[in-house]
Amino acid sequence: MKNFTSKLFLFALAFAAVGCAQSNDAAKVISKLDRQAERMKSEIRATPSAVADKEFSTTYYISTDGNDENDGLKPESAIKSLQRLAELDLKPNDCVLFRRGDVWRGQIRAKAGVTYSAYGQGEKPRLYGSPYDAAKVGQWIETETKNVYMYDGELAADIGTLVFNEGEACATKVMMIRQEDGSTLHINTREPFASYRDLRRDLEFYHDYKDQKRVYLCSTEGNPSERFSSIELLVKGNIFQASNDVTVDNLCIKYGGAHGIGSGTARNLSVTNCELGWIGGSIQSEIAFGRNHPTRYGNAVEIYGGCENFTVSGCYIYQIYDAAITHQHQGDVGEPLVMRNVLYSNNLIEDCVYSIEYFLGREDTIQSHYMDGILISNNLMRRAGYGWGQQRPDKETPAHIKSWSHHTNRASNFLVANNVFDRSTHDLLNIAAASSESMPTLSANTYIQHRGASAGAWGSEGVTYPFDDTVEESLKQIFDEQQAEIYYVEE
Repeated sequence: MKNFTSKLFLFALAFAAVGCAQSNDAAKVISKLDRQAERMKSEIRATPSAVADKEFSTTYYISTDGNDENDGLKPESAIKSLQRLAELDLKPNDCVLFRRGDVWRGQIRAKAGVTYSAYGQGEKPRLYGSPYDAAKVGQWIETETKNVYMYDGELAADIGTLVFNEGEACATKVMMIRQEDGSTLHINTREPFASYRDLRRDLEFYHDYKDQKRVYLCSTEGNPSERFSSIELLVKGNIFQASNDVTVDNLCIKYGGAHGIGSGTARNLSVTNCELGWIGGSIQSEIAFGRNHPTRYGNAVEIYGGCENFTVSGCYIYQIYDAAITHQHQGDVGEPLVMRNVLYSNNLIEDCVYSIEYFLGREDTIQSHYMDGILISNNLMRRAGYGWGQQRPDKETPAHIKSWSHHTNRASNFLVANNVFDRSTHDLLNIAAASSESMPTLSANTYIQHRGASAGAWGSEGVTYPFDDTVEESLKQIFDEQQAEIYYVEE
């Protein structure tokens, strides 16, 4: 469990020490973290390309001022579109550089062994899953129902939410609970709800993606295209589909209904210096987990399956429906499934339901499924469950680290060190495993939570501990946490 201790000198703290654990210091500490978070945002957004000094077999350039008839081998002969990018015969050790300041809409399917990064000056290149800005493209047409507008573009893939004015607000998705008698209810209010005609509240929306393939929005302040300067549609699908030996560096990835960067079993996947926001919320399944309502999903960076050498570092991640970062799998794949050498470090994570999520197997998982060499260090994680993901029906799930108590989570060499866990609407941490030997060691972390709220479900028994005067001793007993900084937010 402590094999990583000698390696900690490799990771510089992303924030200064915050002082002694006193309840009346919490407000000062949070104010200091506000300033630190702004500095981290600025630094991450301004990071130079991490690949500038590396040698590649072939480097291709893409810009919105390019031409798809070009060869893409120089900035002045850049290609233009993601479609043309998909047609390139990319080989391992090739590199694709996107011009800073440009915006592309669509999806990328990465080729194994290829690096994707940025060139030029200005903001990071932006990849949007939203097919268009619905305030400028298409029309919002008044329906026969008061304050309800239909977007005239056909949208066959489920929409997770609509984001207005680049994040000033977002829409609340209405789904149906199906009763045994065949009637349907509004998932949040439990009022009768059968179609868009039952929309009543401002900025609630209903997506009939199966039949009419149209989005309906309740806007009590007039036509949405006149009310908002931008409307982004979080269409279901991964914005960036990763693969083996892929580096994703210095890209801004936003407005997708499934995952920002997603992959199945992969080795040597590295995500560095990226910004990811407003991701998820689309329907994963209409009938999953025996529920009588649809289940939504969406993570910023996900590997579902085994992984080796998986790194997410120096990223700013915010407003994600589920998790900012996750490695996860359950079920038998017929062969050993291993998650080895995972590093999440120096990230700023805000307003996600789970800052970091991991799980591996349920109680019947075969013994050859395990995690080894997991290091979560120097991250600033803030306000779990405070973002738009809490429009979910299962509101008692948020946590900065989420392992789910019903999973085996067999692990070794697992360390969580020098992080800040700043408030959660539910558990501060949810860290459990079938045996105490698989629990991580926690070291020198800072814990900030409302006094009397949940510190979390911890340990092989999944016992829930309160965030009160006993929490320091509980952290020592369960995680061998000897250097905790604890701050109580008083109501």
